Amino acid sequence: MRPDGFRLGHASRSNALKDAYAWITPRLDLPRGSLSEKIRSGATVEAPEKVDADIWFADWERGGILLEEAKHFSQWDQTLTLLSFENGEVPPQKKEEARGDEEELGLEELDGNLRWPSKKRRR
Repeated sequence: MRPDGFRLGHASRSNALKDAYAWITPRLDLPRGSLSEKIRSGATVEAPEKVDADIWFADWERGGILLEEAKHFSQWDQTLTLLSFENGEVPPQKKEEARGDEEELGLEELDGNLRWPSKKRRR
C-alpha cells in the first residue's frame, strides 16, 4: 500500500467489459498518473483525461485508451470514477491470442473422414 492510502473500494463493470475479461483488482491502489489520484491529491481538473487501459485493468493486453472522469466528494472522502473507451468500444483481442486459445482446446484438424463406431464389436 502506498503511503497516501488511496485505494479502490468498489468497481462495477459493464457487460462488454466483463465479456472482455477487463478485471479491476479489488482494493487496488489508485494508479499513478490517473485522474482519480490527481483529484484525491487536491488537484482541480475540469475535463476527462486520456489514460492507458492497462493502468486500470489487470493483465490487460488489448491496448486502448480510456477516458477517465472523476469527482471527489470530500464530505464522504470518496471519489467516483467513470472509465470508458475513447471510441466507445472495447478493443478487439489480438489475433495471436485468439489463435492460442484454439490450440489449448486440443481439437484435431478435420480431414474429411467421419469416424463412426464400428458395429463389429457388438455381440
